[in-house]
Amino acid sequence: METIIMIGAMVGAWVGELVTVEVSKALLSGVTSKLNPSDLDKAIKTATIEACKQETRLFYSCPPDFIPKFLCNFFKEQGLSELQKPLENEGKPDVDYLAVVFQKAALADSKMKEIKIDYVYSWMEVFVTTYFQNTDNCIRFQIAKENYLQQLVNWFDDVKFAGIAVPGQEVEKSEKLVNIFVLPEVQEDNHKDINNLNSSIETELLSSNLSQSQQQLLWEQRQRALRKSSGRKFLASQILSQTNCQKFVLLGAPGSGKTTLLSYFVVMLAQKQIEQLNITAADYLPIIIPIRDFARQANISVIEYVKQFVEKNLCVKTLPVGFFEYWLEDGHTFIFFDGLDEIAQENKRYDVVRKIENFLGQFPTNCAVITSRPAGYKRDFFNTQEFAHYELLSFDDEKIEKFINCWYNSRIQDKSEAERRKTTLREALNKNERLKLLARNPLLLTIIALIHRYQAVLPKGRHKLYEKAVETLLTSWDANKEINVNHFLQDIDIEDLLFLMRKLAFWIHGQGSTADKEGGTLIACEDLLDKLKREIKSLKEIELYKAEEKAKRFLSLIQERTGLLNEQGQDCYAFVHKTFQEYLCAREINYQADDQDDFDIVLQYIDQHLHDPHWREVLLLLITQQAPNKAATAIRKVLSKNSEYEQWLHRDLLFAGNCLAEDIKNLKTAKDSPAIEILQNLVNLEVSDSLQVSSQIKSQVFQILCSLNETAFQTQALQLLKEKEQQIEQVRFQKYRAALGEKKAAVDRLLELLKDSESNVRSSAANALGRIGTETAIPGLLELLKDSESNVRSSAANALGNIGTETAIPGLLELLKDSESNVRSSAAPASPAPCPHF
Repeated sequence: METIIMIGAMVGAWVGELVTVEVSKALLSGVTSKLNPSDLDKAIKTATIEACKQETRLFYSCPPDFIPKFLCNFFKEQGLSELQKPLENEGKPDVDYLAVVFQKAALADSKMKEIKIDYVYSWMEVFVTTYFQNTDNCIRFQIAKENYLQQLVNWFDDVKFAGIAVPGQEVEKSEKLVNIFVLPEVQEDNHKDINNLNSSIETELLSSNLSQSQQQLLWEQRQRALRKSSGRKFLASQILSQTNCQKFVLLGAPGSGKTTLLSYFVVMLAQKQIEQLNITAADYLPIIIPIRDFARQANISVIEYVKQFVEKNLCVKTLPVGFFEYWLEDGHTFIFFDGLDEIAQENKRYDVVRKIENFLGQFPTNCAVITSRPAGYKRDFFNTQEFAHYELLSFDDEKIEKFINCWYNSRIQDKSEAERRKTTLREALNKNERLKLLARNPLLLTIIALIHRYQAVLPKGRHKLYEKAVETLLTSWDANKEINVNHFLQDIDIEDLLFLMRKLAFWIHGQGSTADKEGGTLIACEDLLDKLKREIKSLKEIELYKAEEKAKRFLSLIQERTGLLNEQGQDCYAFVHKTFQEYLCAREINYQADDQDDFDIVLQYIDQHLHDPHWREVLLLLITQQAPNKAATAIRKVLSKNSEYEQWLHRDLLFAGNCLAEDIKNLKTAKDSPAIEILQNLVNLEVSDSLQVSSQIKSQVFQILCSLNETAFQTQALQLLKEKEQQIEQVRFQKYRAALGEKKAAVDRLLELLKDSESNVRSSAANALGRIGTETAIPGLLELLKDSESNVRSSAANALGNIGTETAIPGLLELLKDSESNVRSSAAPASPAPCPHF
């Protein structure tokens, strides 16, 4: 009997190998079926194994090696039409017929004629029943899957902006994800490098005279720098195709686009656009699990939660029993666990981690991605040997540009108007480094784009933009996540929240500077909580121990939900962007002055911190917030500072000029307005031939005057420059005109200068046209590609590359053969690279 059972198992295994190659292809040939070959393989293999196990006596006297070949031929020939019936929705195969033709085929085969005839029917009955049941289930699963995938697309391909409050925004306005989505890059988390800091750093810390707290802060700064510089970088779409790992942890700062990226993955898989994800097989089932919702139901399995989520949120017809188990056991599932950090209590996070690990252990051949903010993630959650760890990177210039194009191509139907909007938004970002830093965060870039979309331009007063961003992060954004301030802080409302954030930013900024131009100043958690509890005690007039509890809750809210403060390593915190620290600090100084009705407070900060790089943005934002007469007084304070070496460095004047570029409302008409005086002095520096006015000073003057475009001072600045036109280099003057409202006239003149007899003029004109980016310059620039002077050819190539035109490609390719290396190097970046083939 053991030998017979063994033969049955062997037959099933052998046939399974054969049908994978031959039988499924034959059965599916000429029929329209929902099944794919792998489904059919499984059905035939399962049915054969089950029949051989239940009726072991049929093949007892036959040579085992020939049984698989016989069955394979039978399935493909005599039994083909009956086995195709379920595939064409024609019912169950006829057992009687199959038993008869099976017996005839066996008796006609010299190797199989010794079969036990009495057991043919019982074997065939088990086979047909199992085969039909499996094919019927597979077809039902496939039909259910198509409906499920369509509903996933309907749910996740619709991006709503309900959580971002912008004046003028249309109610419930949404957009298709694929229309505006820009793939971010990820960086591999090289934990070995991070855990093994350079021994010289350790030696430096141990031998220093720094306090333990200061050593910890320095250590964290070094770790942050190391994380930014180590590990491979590539497009996020490629993580699903990594051959060395099937499970991933994806870390990302607040607003970095973790949830949006998972939505994109789901939509691409559901629509079978697998080439976008660099994967080969198309028949995957995506499953997405918001961890926050899953964790609320303590006594529920992952599969039970998924079923409930689908029934509650997706308009899916009733799924057949065992639907998700079928795909999970098959190993054709991508499972996305989103937002581990959104579980507030750490012990509950560990519980969820265990559930995830157990679930993935039950279905080990599937791909899984878990997302979290770094602040809510511990390194011992998931083993780095089994789970590859990646971090979402901020947008670079190329991705910001792509987002701007996608945004306005999808939002504005009029192409010319869309291009105009793109240009103004692009210019607004390029002219403001701090704004550009914010735009590297996808959420903040979306806020900026929404404000620009509904208010036509970005406000020149940056504090208005920062105010909207902070308001969104503190209040609006998490509104659609069913999280509110009262849930965390009970009797602390939104006004209190803003009050505490101002106090915190002011105190943190006073602790000193940081080398990180994006992140704020690092503060130890212990110091942060101590400051918070004392502010809350004073604000709410409560006992210190109660204030301490609220301080912990406050820090949890700000860190985990709003993203304004981030944990930057072990027990250290900082503002996610220094801009927010600076903005809120300026708000607090202004609040103090208003509260005490003492404007001298503002003037004192200007006097104490003018030209301190750490305070520069704070002072600019502080002055910008003032009413016109107070702003005029503050700028007069700057001009009268008479800073050291002012006659050579002109720092007071240049700072005052930057104040004008902030476009302070009604400053032009304020009492004793310094605007005209500042403009005249800046223009005088522009035309000065004094050796005391360096090229660096003139460069700063140029930047300030050009940044006055679309401000109340644009016309006056241009008029003063025109009065001195003869003293300004002619190409430089046209750049001023282009920046200050006379772009067309400036372009026309620059086109004339492309034909100037002086090569340096032709070269400068080409560079200027390239920066302006006007397509009307293309013919003239193409002519310069043949210029006799190499510097002119190089400038023309750079300009054409900046404008981006296909008509320049032949000429640029020809320049790649140029005898001058500088020309070849200019032509190379502007020429199109060959498309890679994968």
